[in-house]
Amino acid sequence: MIPEINAAIKQNDFQRIKVLVETVIEEHTNTFSFDAFHADNTFKQLWESMFLCLTVESYRCIHKQCLTCIRLLSRDKTHLKDIVIEKHINILLRCANLVDNTLCIVITTENTDIIVEGLKCLCNIVYNCDTAQEVCCSNKTVDYIILRLRTYFEQNIPYVIKYFDIKLLFLLTAFNKDIRLKITEELHGLTYLTEVLDNILRGTIEDSSKNNSSSLQEENVLLSCEILKTLFNLTVIPRSESTVEDDYSIWIRLISILRDLLVTSNFVIPLFQDNIICNVINLLTNAPPTCLDQLLVKSHWCEFDALKVIVNFLDNKLSNTENPTYEHISPALMVLLKGSRCIAKFRCEVRQQILPPLKDVINRPEQGKTLRNKLCRLLTTPNVSLRDLVAELLFVLCKENVGRMIKYTGFGNAAGLFANRGLLCKTSNPDYSSDSEDSDTEEYLTYKDQLNFYFNLHMYQ
Repeated sequence: MIPEINAAIKQNDFQRIKVLVETVIEEHTNTFSFDAFHADNTFKQLWESMFLCLTVESYRCIHKQCLTCIRLLSRDKTHLKDIVIEKHINILLRCANLVDNTLCIVITTENTDIIVEGLKCLCNIVYNCDTAQEVCCSNKTVDYIILRLRTYFEQNIPYVIKYFDIKLLFLLTAFNKDIRLKITEELHGLTYLTEVLDNILRGTIEDSSKNNSSSLQEENVLLSCEILKTLFNLTVIPRSESTVEDDYSIWIRLISILRDLLVTSNFVIPLFQDNIICNVINLLTNAPPTCLDQLLVKSHWCEFDALKVIVNFLDNKLSNTENPTYEHISPALMVLLKGSRCIAKFRCEVRQQILPPLKDVINRPEQGKTLRNKLCRLLTTPNVSLRDLVAELLFVLCKENVGRMIKYTGFGNAAGLFANRGLLCKTSNPDYSSDSEDSDTEEYLTYKDQLNFYFNLHMYQ
């Protein structure tokens, strides 16, 4: 096959090249390992032949097929590091229109397919090859991506280009810490990515007013998730103290958008709903705690409560997983803990949903289907990190009051926390507000004197 392709290239037989390359594509659409190609150097020869075609402008009619072939080959990272050179990356950047301030925003029906295939190739190669990461982070790739995303809605750029632009940006920020600083401080990437999210949401709200439906379309969900993941990378390490004030204003606006994304997620099909809520919560773990009060603000166009969405997400995760892991549920726990520790009203709202006035004193705290029961079960999990995080959240919701913690969880479940913090002889924390919100139910008062506080269980069943 390779000799035939090379012969067709020498003869400038575009049609023959196209047929041969399409044959390779058809045969290897689902191939992720090209071991047979490496044995006789076929892989490298085919790779070089495709890039040779991309350098010849008169071959433009077959550039899409050549890029598709490169994309398939780039799935196999076995020898990618040995054959990828800066020249290859620059060729792909040119195909993706990421080499010039003017060219990067020139999108037409004629070049869209080539731009998309170029971006797909770059995403694969950046993911699998250190050389590509270094090249893209040392040139102006991110400059051109940020410049293009600033024009997404003015230029009516196709969704698929937006999606792979952001995916490439996500990969570069995931692999290179230095590029994050450039994007946030030099290119104002946080502001522009937030703007794209805002435009997506605004379009959804406008559509909902026309169609009586607040549904995020599948494309918007997927694009939003890529933006959220990129924003997470950019904010995972706090910036210098000199930027704190600027960051605060950015976070206030961003969290107001995240709040609306959370309430909008109620109208998304479950598969996408879980995805977008998960990414929003992950990003919120990086937010300054004092900004989380924005989650309490009611959206003017929707009656759903953003904080309740987070609590329900946590509840569902615990219901659908027999042995929940720290990685799966810790982000939601962290957001609830950060907000509850810093903002009294936030704590009050969370407490009403997780630790409502106690009525069930017949069963042990860990027995039952309520979120309190599920969290109490985790107080004795062998996963120490998860156990401590759950205990910390419940303790903060109890205003760090030992007696109140025992009331809701039982002494046996909470003993580990008390021992770790040296609280076995203490009862309250003066830093919290009054106990006015801690009214006991009639059921609790009836059985209070008959409770075994080790289990927080009625003794005379």
